[in-house]
Amino acid sequence: MGDRRIRPRFDIVGDLWGSLETVLPLTLKNVSRGGALIHSHVPLPSQSVHRLAFHARGHDLSVPVRVSHVDAVASADGERAYLIGVEFLAAQPALLELIEQWLAAGEGEAAGA
Repeated sequence: MGDRRIRPRFDIVGDLWGSLETVLPLTLKNVSRGGALIHSHVPLPSQSVHRLAFHARGHDLSVPVRVSHVDAVASADGERAYLIGVEFLAAQPALLELIEQWLAAGEGEAAGA
């Protein structure tokens, strides 16, 4: 059976660095103008930078975040879980406005949960 590839392939000599982006749904435990606390079954490395996307009240917003702390906890189902504190690096005005609405409505402790 011959090679069925349409496009040519090239051998890589040595190491070639790459990355893979994944989407992981997370529970937002609380939020403030400066950051948020999220619940995850996957730990994120401290000081790593990610993009956190929000979908709330008809808005799709995202913000770059830096992981400030990761605490291991036992989840309700007995699995290991993590509470991850993140700092917003460059929050858009629309996101800050949404957070202000959550806080004014008393939803800051459970926004998005």
